[in-house]
Amino acid sequence: MKKNDEFELMNNTPVDKQESEITKEDFVLQQADGTIHEQKFQTKPTTFFKDSLKRFRKNKSSVVAAYILGALVLLSIFVPIFNKNDVSNAGNAALKNLQPKLFDGGGFWDGTVKVKHKEIDAETRMPDPVLYYPSGVKDLVEEGQQFTNTPNKFGNGGYVQTGFYGGFNIEESYLVSTNPQENSSQQLFALDLTTSHLTLTNFVTVDEEMLKEDLGKKGVLPENFHLGNISLEFVYYNEHDAEKVIELVSPSVAHTIGLEGGEPTLNLNPIILDNEDNMTSFSSFYFRFTVSKTDTSTPEDHICSLIKSMVITTDSTDEREQTYFGGNGDADTHIDGLSFSDAMQMMVRSHEVGQGSSQRRNCGYWRIESDHYVKEVYLAKAYFASFTYDSYEATLGTRYNVIVSVFKLEEYQRNGWIDFEIIIDYVGQQLKVTYFDFTILNKNKCPIEKLTYEDDPAKSVENISYNASSQEFTYDLNCQVTYYKFLGYDRMPKYLFGTDKTGRDMFKYVFEGLRNSLLLGVLTFAVCFVIGLIWGAVSGYFGGAVDLVMERVTDILSGVPWIVVMTIIILKAGSSFGTFALALCLTGWIGTASTTRTQFYRFRGREYVLASRTLGASDARLIAKHILPNALGTIITGAVLMIPSVIFSEATISYLGLGFKNLSSLGVILSDNQSELTNHPYQLIFPSVVIALVMISFNLFGNGLRDAINPSLKGEDE
Repeated sequence: MKKNDEFELMNNTPVDKQESEITKEDFVLQQADGTIHEQKFQTKPTTFFKDSLKRFRKNKSSVVAAYILGALVLLSIFVPIFNKNDVSNAGNAALKNLQPKLFDGGGFWDGTVKVKHKEIDAETRMPDPVLYYPSGVKDLVEEGQQFTNTPNKFGNGGYVQTGFYGGFNIEESYLVSTNPQENSSQQLFALDLTTSHLTLTNFVTVDEEMLKEDLGKKGVLPENFHLGNISLEFVYYNEHDAEKVIELVSPSVAHTIGLEGGEPTLNLNPIILDNEDNMTSFSSFYFRFTVSKTDTSTPEDHICSLIKSMVITTDSTDEREQTYFGGNGDADTHIDGLSFSDAMQMMVRSHEVGQGSSQRRNCGYWRIESDHYVKEVYLAKAYFASFTYDSYEATLGTRYNVIVSVFKLEEYQRNGWIDFEIIIDYVGQQLKVTYFDFTILNKNKCPIEKLTYEDDPAKSVENISYNASSQEFTYDLNCQVTYYKFLGYDRMPKYLFGTDKTGRDMFKYVFEGLRNSLLLGVLTFAVCFVIGLIWGAVSGYFGGAVDLVMERVTDILSGVPWIVVMTIIILKAGSSFGTFALALCLTGWIGTASTTRTQFYRFRGREYVLASRTLGASDARLIAKHILPNALGTIITGAVLMIPSVIFSEATISYLGLGFKNLSSLGVILSDNQSELTNHPYQLIFPSVVIALVMISFNLFGNGLRDAINPSLKGEDE
């Protein structure tokens, strides 16, 4: 018989007689050299908390959400403590609207913004200095010129389109200048043509052929409009207060008077003197353009005329008369009056100074009397460019014409940054600089780069006054400065989230708002969770009449919109932190109570609850020890989401203007900055991202928490 690990039986022997060959070698001790003993348990006893934590760690998304929430909470605690920037309501206006900055250069998150297709001045080739400080404009690329029909102070040329729409039984329209007697307390003057001489020059209107030539045959009149007759008229009131009209330029010669840039001219005096009242002095008068149809048989036509330019000048020495007709004098204090050098200038003036303004007399406002009339700019030229705008360099870099007080100068002198001596004394009856010496000693530390008027340094001294109590002269120095040094910074600051319209650091402001929002959310969550848990547990456990009564109470409360409840309470008690918490807690517990009631209905009839009741367990023990632990997972998941829900509720009520007063929150920040969405979107993006992170993280964290504390999963590894 063959020996093997398996026994081979004799096939020719009956089954009951068959035998196997067993030898000593078949009995070999496999652990001859080992110690034989009971094996230790590979698992250890654990607690409910440890088991829950183990299951929570397996949910990777919940773990990430927990880390994000932890980071946000830590930032909301420590950023307001260690960041010393002022985020009060006043802020620092000198730092307003700085872009977010983390890197120096590179075009990303570096405090710059790309500005596309922006209007620029035709002469300086720079954008509006009010919006874009010149030192911040970098890499400007001109995009050429375009025709525009929109009033724009940087545009030039064009035509004033005046006329009327057909279909309103209109035969003519009037474009009317201001009357000197309107608001006479400021502008009354009499036009005496025996001493004043008026001259009409450069009065240019166009016909279709001229317009084609000017546009290089690319266009003619505005769509659906026909060229009408136009005349220029002088309208005055005689001694009987009757309105009289003198035609200065008739329709027949309207297109031949004047050429752009010069001759011929028309002296108005002989025409105006030739009036039926034989008047030479006019205190109440105005000029007007009259546009009428060339063919009265087409009442539906849209009629217009295009005025290129018109200038009326006077040789009077009366400043009011000069301003009215030509704006003679300093361009900063005088605006062209009746006259305009091109259509765009005239239209921009009329848009900037409205018809109801008391100043319109001095701005040459031309008004039109009906909505059926037309007064627009047509085919003016506007210049555009794209550029990079460095908000930090513009705001905190070199600034011109900065006023530095004598007290600042003395401080810089004590620091050893400058040395100066300025002597002021009376020269006659006036205070004047009698001696001036100024030297910069430390260019790295000193904010002052140079004096504004280097050729005549004494001219930089401004606002000189004498303090009788201290018997000292005070004055200011007009300088060119490095502005961040002037504000007290050693180096150019960076603001990670930028600054808002009041100069507040958005990084600190957002996380200070998050802190207040989280405090409100956690406090509301704690109160509503406790109330909802007790209310729902009692209602769901006892059922019957108790449940019926309690449910009707919650139905009544939930039927009232929460925003109405909150608004009423805030209007009555004010929008403080405590008021918000109270308003949110009044109805915020209903959701938790409903979830708890549902879970108690689900578990109260289970076998283990019935067994415990049979063994004599009290209602309180059944609720606390047997039902609540099994229901807690679902209850907490819904309740945890109450925190971001509270934050959104506060943000919603803030949009209604009922947000916190003198207290920041994410809702208040979004409410305050909603108007900046177009120009400075980062002021809404960063708080919005924080709210989104809070919402998503709490959602994922709540889901993980639900699975982790579910007792039915205790002991499961997968």
